[in-house]
Amino acid sequence: MALDALKISDDITEDKDVLGGGSFTLESGIYEAKVEMAYMDQSKSGALALKLHFMTSENQLLKQTLWVTSGDAKGNNNFYLDKDGNKRTLPGMSQANHIALLTTGKEIAELDTEEKVIKLYNFDVKEEIPTKVQVITEMLDKDIILGVMKQIVDKNVKNDAGTYVPSGDTREENEISKIFSAKDKRTVSEIKAELPAADFIKQWDEKWTGVTRNRAKGGKNAPAGTPVAAPKPLFAS
Repeated sequence: MALDALKISDDITEDKDVLGGGSFTLESGIYEAKVEMAYMDQSKSGALALKLHFMTSENQLLKQTLWVTSGDAKGNNNFYLDKDGNKRTLPGMSQANHIALLTTGKEIAELDTEEKVIKLYNFDVKEEIPTKVQVITEMLDKDIILGVMKQIVDKNVKNDAGTYVPSGDTREENEISKIFSAKDKRTVSEIKAELPAADFIKQWDEKWTGVTRNRAKGGKNAPAGTPVAAPKPLFAS
C-alpha cells in the first residue's frame, strides 16, 4: 500500500511550534519511546488513520490514533480550510508526518506499507484476535521523544437521535502534544529552520509537565481548559 496520496500540498500553511492550551494513563511529560507498531486503518466513514503503539523507556505502552484524512463526505483530504480560507494540515496528519520524518527521514507520503497479521482487540468478540493490517515497517523499532498530555475528557453516550453527547461522567486519556527527535531533541520546525539548539522541548516541559488538562464540557469536573496540578511524572526522561 503506497502512501503517496498523503503528500502534503505546497500551498498548505506550515505548522509552528506552539504551547497549546491504554488502560494506564501517563502523567503529562516528556517521554523517550520506541515505535512498537505503526499501521494504517480506515473508519466506516472513509477517514484514514495511522495507529501507533509506543513503548516508553520504562516499558509503559502508549497507543495513539492519528487521523490523517477526512471521511468520504469531506473529500478524504489531509487538510482543512481555516477561517481565512487557507489550507491547514489536519492535526493528526501533521503529527503523523513529523513522526515519519523523525523516525525514517522521509515524509509519510514517501513510505509504503506491508500486509502483516497482528493481534488486535475485536469489539465484536471482545478479545484480541489475529488481524490483517497494513504496517509501515520502516517506522518500527525507531526511537522518538514525545511530549505527552494527560487530559480529562467527557464520557460520551448515544442519545435517542443517534448522536453522541456528554454523559456527565469523565475519563482520563493521553494525547501526543509534540514530537521531538531522539537524536538531538529538536522539533521538525527547528530542524527545518536549521536552529542549532533544542529550545522548544524545554519550553514545553516547563509549561506542561505535571499538568492535567481538562477538556470535559459536560462532566462533573472543572471547566474545560482548567489545568489541574499533578506531581512530576516518575518515569519522564
